[in-house]
Amino acid sequence: MSFAPFANSVLKPRTQPENSLRLPTSYSFVASAMSYISADSPKMGEAEHYNALVQETSKAVAQFNQVTRNISQKMTLFGTPQDSRANHQQLTELTDRGNKLVAKINRRLQELDKGAKAAGGRARRTQVAKLSTDYKNQLKSFEETCQKLLAAERAAVSNLRQSSLSFRSDDDQKPAGFDGYNEDQIYAQANVTSYNEDDLVRREEDILKINQQLHEVNAAYQEVDGLVQDQGEIVVDIEENTNAAQENTQGALHNVREADRKRGLCKCSKTKLICIGIFALVVIAALIAILTAVK
Repeated sequence: MSFAPFANSVLKPRTQPENSLRLPTSYSFVASAMSYISADSPKMGEAEHYNALVQETSKAVAQFNQVTRNISQKMTLFGTPQDSRANHQQLTELTDRGNKLVAKINRRLQELDKGAKAAGGRARRTQVAKLSTDYKNQLKSFEETCQKLLAAERAAVSNLRQSSLSFRSDDDQKPAGFDGYNEDQIYAQANVTSYNEDDLVRREEDILKINQQLHEVNAAYQEVDGLVQDQGEIVVDIEENTNAAQENTQGALHNVREADRKRGLCKCSKTKLICIGIFALVVIAALIAILTAVK
């Protein structure tokens, strides 16, 4: 029995129609990615770009707030068994992330400020002013948290130095040789001293880095504070102009009503005069008729 027909039917490759279009496997990912357009896309209109910029800035401010909360939470581990190198490494990463968010949000707010001024809309200016004020408060909280972190790191460095000195003092007081020590104690003391020295160097580097970031954050705070003040003055000017316009409108409306009232009085006076004149003519005509009849 031959299996050739069966083998041919199984092994024969399937052919696609000539008109069929074979799409790459990454097409669905590209198509889904095209559905999102960032605020920097030139395909956006002015209004769409502005709205996307507002959303991105609001999201960045929320992330900035979360970074500050995470730093505060990890600082509570200081002085506990969970106060590990990993915890301090995460703190360093969080401060770096916060610093990057500060630079990003500042750029976005400057762009939003220009967009609000160019559009000349009161709603946009008020929106930017509120967003700037919220960010300013978050920036102040981040700065205060970093200052607490800096103080805690400095205190830890001081404690590490005292600890390292105490170990060395104990070594100096011991006689030469290894009398009074077993092997485990020797290795334990060596490891602790090495760890303290390494930790001391790392914490001092963190202090310098955090201090530099604080200078940058303070500069960003001053910049945002100036922006908030400018936005506040603009909003006040808008409110004053709006109030003045309302007063002018009310005054103009009062003048129009007063003019209409006077115009109505004039029309009424003219009608009365005509009626009085006609009545006088009728009376005179009646008198003339009576006098003529008497004669």
